[in-house]
Amino acid sequence: MATPRKDPATTPPPEPGPKFFREILGHDWVVSHLKSAMLAGRLAHAYLFLGPGGVGKAATARALAAALNCTQPGADGDACGTCPSCRRMQAGAHPDFLVISPIESKVQISIDQIRELRRLTEYPPLGGGWRVVVIKPAEALSVQNDAAANALLKTLEEPPPQHLLVLTARGEADLLPTIVSRCHKLAFAPLPSALIIQELENRRSLPRSQAALVAALSGGSLGRALALDPEELVRQRDQVLSDLAHLNRGSTGLVLEWAQRLAKNRADLENFLLLAQLWYRDLLLSHFQAPAGLLAHQDLMSLLEQARAGGAPATWFASFAALGTAQRHLQANLNPELTLDILGLRLQHQGNPHEPR
Repeated sequence: MATPRKDPATTPPPEPGPKFFREILGHDWVVSHLKSAMLAGRLAHAYLFLGPGGVGKAATARALAAALNCTQPGADGDACGTCPSCRRMQAGAHPDFLVISPIESKVQISIDQIRELRRLTEYPPLGGGWRVVVIKPAEALSVQNDAAANALLKTLEEPPPQHLLVLTARGEADLLPTIVSRCHKLAFAPLPSALIIQELENRRSLPRSQAALVAALSGGSLGRALALDPEELVRQRDQVLSDLAHLNRGSTGLVLEWAQRLAKNRADLENFLLLAQLWYRDLLLSHFQAPAGLLAHQDLMSLLEQARAGGAPATWFASFAALGTAQRHLQANLNPELTLDILGLRLQHQGNPHEPR
């Protein structure tokens, strides 16, 4: 019998992060479910891992592959971490753990990649255990890419023995219902802010005040949190607070100039909306005497106290709501400059309850 060739489109790069179930953070129920199914011999032939990016979906698939191929698993089903299979998994060189993602700058998984997957599944796993294939992100098999999606359906309908497919996606909306229906769904929730703060303190030695700000903007994604530059984030935050103060004191012309400038850079615009919402959120939390540990701006406690003394919750609620409305309008592809014109005038009307440092 011919041996399967190794295709670069299905070769996983060495990735940092968890390799075993014991290292997965914040998803105890998912890990417990997979372990129980594995030990009982009741694993589904295909899983759909749903949740935000960077919360550990691909890492959990890797941990499952390690456990399935480990030659000396523990009593709980987790991989040992020391056998040859586990060492290959740690090195990102396990021949039976494959990742299929869009190649280079492309946004879709090609029909050729899925055909290569189908060809590979004609052969047994090279190590004699399980071949685990991760399709990441599954949205790259969208309804606009129905050729590749339909080709994958054939594998899902006729799963070969000792093969397990894991599709990762943010949600089901952009997936073909026929694909979703053939997978066992597991939901990955955003990670708790306290856990992300702890990891940032441990891994990057960030002071708690910076870690709190990064965690608040991570959306529950440890991957995103680790990718953010805390010093740049503080600089952007201070610029946002300065802009809010100038909008309050400035003329209508200044508001329109601000909108024109910010509309030119989508990244700056999105950061402004997120950071401004976070400021008003902290004002409201501090007004209602929430524990200081829940606040994102732990390095600005005196400024929050000053702003709280000179403002009113109704104003902060209105400003927070105006920012959310602008965010939704931009997501609906409304004109950015016009959206910011209206937002700036609303914030100016509400008044900004603080003075910058």
